[in-house]
Amino acid sequence: MKGRIVHVLAGALSLAGVASAAQQSEHGRADAPLATARRATGPIRLDGRLDEPDWQSAAPIGPLTQREPIEGQAATEQTEIRILFDELALYIGIMCHESHPRATVSTQLLRDANLDVDDRITIVLDPFFDHRNGFFFQVNPAGARSDGQISDNPQDLIRDWDGIWDAAVTRTAEGWTVELAIPFKTLRFKPDQTVWGFNVERQIKHLFETDRWAAARQTSWIGNLADAGQLAGLEGARQGRGLDVRPYVSGGRDTGDAQIAGGLDVFKNLTPNLNASVTVNTDFAETEADIRQVNLTRFPLFFPEKRTFFLEGAGVFNVAGLAGGSDLIPLFTRRIGLHGNEDTGGRVPIAVGAKLVGRQSDYNIGVLDVQTRSVPEASLDAENLFAARLSRNLLQQSSVGAIVTSGNPDGTGRNSLIGADARLATSTFHGNRNLSLDMFVERTDDRSAGADYAGGVLVRYPNDRWDLSLDWKQIGERFLPALGFVPRAGIRKAVARLAFQPRPKRRAIRQFFFEFEPEYITDLHNTVENWRLFIAPFNARTESGEHLEWNFVPEFERLDAPFEISPGVVVPPGSYQWHRFRAEANTATKRRWVVDFTYWWGGLYDGTRRQTGAGLTLKPNAHVSMAVRIDRNDIALREGSFYTEVVTARLDYSFTPDVSWQNLQQYDNASRLLAFQSRFRWILKPGNDLFVVVNRGWTRTFDGNFESTFDRASSKLQYTFRF
Repeated sequence: MKGRIVHVLAGALSLAGVASAAQQSEHGRADAPLATARRATGPIRLDGRLDEPDWQSAAPIGPLTQREPIEGQAATEQTEIRILFDELALYIGIMCHESHPRATVSTQLLRDANLDVDDRITIVLDPFFDHRNGFFFQVNPAGARSDGQISDNPQDLIRDWDGIWDAAVTRTAEGWTVELAIPFKTLRFKPDQTVWGFNVERQIKHLFETDRWAAARQTSWIGNLADAGQLAGLEGARQGRGLDVRPYVSGGRDTGDAQIAGGLDVFKNLTPNLNASVTVNTDFAETEADIRQVNLTRFPLFFPEKRTFFLEGAGVFNVAGLAGGSDLIPLFTRRIGLHGNEDTGGRVPIAVGAKLVGRQSDYNIGVLDVQTRSVPEASLDAENLFAARLSRNLLQQSSVGAIVTSGNPDGTGRNSLIGADARLATSTFHGNRNLSLDMFVERTDDRSAGADYAGGVLVRYPNDRWDLSLDWKQIGERFLPALGFVPRAGIRKAVARLAFQPRPKRRAIRQFFFEFEPEYITDLHNTVENWRLFIAPFNARTESGEHLEWNFVPEFERLDAPFEISPGVVVPPGSYQWHRFRAEANTATKRRWVVDFTYWWGGLYDGTRRQTGAGLTLKPNAHVSMAVRIDRNDIALREGSFYTEVVTARLDYSFTPDVSWQNLQQYDNASRLLAFQSRFRWILKPGNDLFVVVNRGWTRTFDGNFESTFDRASSKLQYTFRF
């Protein structure tokens, strides 16, 4: 029955995609606006002033239009955008007029900060002009910079890439002006590709307004390059030899032992669209620490990848139907070079790593090969770990692909994965609606576990008023991707989402979200293991940016074996059903102070659970950010009572957009570990960085004292030579 349903859905969506593609030209949407870049005749000084003659003679590309609050209406404030280029770089100058300059929100200076909390400008570029892959660049009125790569038109922008580019901002009584310089060496494109995908979005935070140049629709997100406009006139852009050489030297101590090391990263464009990178004697000392979590489930927790070498270009390895999820990740690079708890320094040295990422014709290519060193004290042998991904673009937003991985970072024997997937997607369903169908199937072969399969299908209708989805997957009992992440095998899982999101024409409420999300999990014999029903009868976002929500969540879980939920507290086998309730309130992120409060109450197994989450963030100015958060569970079961608590505190100071000092302190009562990280970064100039990082940890003894567990300090200087 499921097979017939999937077949019908695939056929229907395929026809819809072909029909919608027929309505578009092969160069993008027929209604896409067109801008032309003007060649600069003299040097451009990056100072945020736009006072060079070339800026004065360049005509603005056209007005922005409201995406929200009122779709299609003229923007409240005027935004003038001018575009220049020379052989070496693309220059974008934007004058953001503001009738109330004191109302401008600008609280961030940190590189790659979340600028969604501020006024900001977002630029997206599609140099490949394939309508699905590219780059984004963001700047706020304080001059903070953020960037990332775009893969397969994601709804959420991911800041997983640090490109070499720069920006400058000036503020006046009329608003603020931003000037960006993006070297062509930072991008990848065909030398004869003179038309790129292009879009600009401005957020006016105090009005809770978003304006956009192309596709100013609430059904379209800025990362959807299929809806972008066009930037023409880029004749003569040069990438040079496409070679970046980045040596580094680092030194420090680890619990009293002095260490010094050096290494090298090399990046080379093999073709204009295909980049190879090699890392030798890799060092990740500058990586930010993980945010602590407490596990109250029977399954491992998910921690995201944070290391730059693995993040850059990671989107090309995404498998249709699995991107952004954590039920099944075919390639989870945290399995490479990490062993045990990151807080305590469980690292596996990487001798050399190589990566090939990019596009060739209509194909997307990703290859990763890493050789680790042995760690005798952890009984880990040296391993070679390999992954490759190939996908082919079809129509405007569809694709087919395959992935393969080989190697086992645990050193317990041979392991491999092979898989195939397909994505059928369109943003012109019934005119301007989004619709997609993803399908995948994968097989693993492990020396100990043997061979097994996983597969699934995901149908999504992600639009502004109605957000619908249906996700079904099956994971075999012996499905074991050693280079991936599967917290739970031997299941069939179905998750649906039905959200009605009206925008009432009232002054106080911007949008309601009425949500209904059932989740149903069985074993492979169709015996129910879990079900959960998430209901949001009230979820509102106000015109000022506040958020209020109330939820009702009935749950069921069957335990086949005893489950030790906490030391000494063992839940016996059996079937359990309970109800939970949640109340949540968040103040608007535009404020100098932000309060987040969440309170859950209700049952858990045969007892009760009260869960409290409270956070306070203070942003007195763009230089200083202070935050504290407490997450606590109070649980009373027949078998015993206990509590869990995680306390996180941050104190960050940004001297300038290029010099920052971040401090993170965490404690949880489960591990009894108090950990502190202090991280200083000085961007000498884009591509050249100095890091100084201190990590310390103390374990709380049963008599209440704290004993030192680890004490590490390191510094790292890296410099990029571009050819």
